[in-house]
Amino acid sequence: ASVSPLPTRSRDALCDYVTRIAGEGQFDPAHEHIYKRCKERFAELIGAPAKPTEIAFAGSTSHALGLVATSLNWQPGDNCVVADGDFPANVIIWKNLQHTHNVEVRMIPFRPAMDLTLDDIAPLIDERTKIVSLASANFLSGFPIDINAIGAWLGERGVLFCVDAIQTLGAIEFDATNVDFVCADAHKWLLGPNGTAVLWARKEVLQTMRPQILGWLAVQGRDNWLAYDTTPIDSAERFEPGARNYLGIVATEASLSLLQEFGMGKVEKRVVELRDYATQKLEALDCRFLWQPTPGSRGGVVTFQPPHGEIAVLYNHLEERFALSLRQDRFGRDWLRISAHFTNCEADLDKLADAIQAQL
Repeated sequence: ASVSPLPTRSRDALCDYVTRIAGEGQFDPAHEHIYKRCKERFAELIGAPAKPTEIAFAGSTSHALGLVATSLNWQPGDNCVVADGDFPANVIIWKNLQHTHNVEVRMIPFRPAMDLTLDDIAPLIDERTKIVSLASANFLSGFPIDINAIGAWLGERGVLFCVDAIQTLGAIEFDATNVDFVCADAHKWLLGPNGTAVLWARKEVLQTMRPQILGWLAVQGRDNWLAYDTTPIDSAERFEPGARNYLGIVATEASLSLLQEFGMGKVEKRVVELRDYATQKLEALDCRFLWQPTPGSRGGVVTFQPPHGEIAVLYNHLEERFALSLRQDRFGRDWLRISAHFTNCEADLDKLADAIQAQL
């Protein structure tokens, strides 16, 4: 849920690519097929109805969200809805529209667990609501929203739905049936490198969007350089204005191949098993949870506090052996966050629980 180590196959793919372009140059044959295959893998991962032509690469989740926010056809009086308590990447982007596009930004009220449901969203929606943008799971508590229920309700009212999927994409199976946009960086559950992210935009909505930065590779007439065409290309490549981060794409494609070879159904099953196992071990130590995962809930984040002691001191001790996250909530309270992936095992969590107990 923070930053992933790079899998061996991704490291090897990156090294092979660097060796090739060092000898042959950074020309299309070195990366064109990987560029296309990576989009195919992302479309498969996001699920129905995503298609490779609706996939664009971005530099980060913030970048992808910004492309969505600034490319919509905003009209005077329009509003958008975000959640007070989501990660700032999915709040600041939208709040900035107040300054750049005179858009009203409505905030779903904060509560510590961020266990949001449709009942929290519905009161803020009216005939001028253009889009709702929410995290698939809260970055701090780990609570996963019901994407399908929320998206279906919004769709019936003609409201677009954007999902910041960075805390679930690569950890659980994704279903974009009732979603219009998916944004996520590769460096978390997707096991990819920093600086590579995905933006999926549903075709019907994509065709109505005009990027604020329209580059030479993003237009219909891009092969006729001196025509200076300003008609956006039909595909999501309209969001890719110029030279692409092929180094990141090569590594990400290899990471996605690992997840897909194992199978996202198996990945999700394992992630949830380990999350529940971690919860049981921590519960036995009398730890407190920001949101305690419930049976059948989807996601891999467990956020907790030990029953006593300085949490920052405990974190510093654990950090010598384990990759955890130390996070603060709105009230300045420290929390520890576990996010075991499918490559972890119960023994890892046993060792973690023993290490915590030894410090209590």
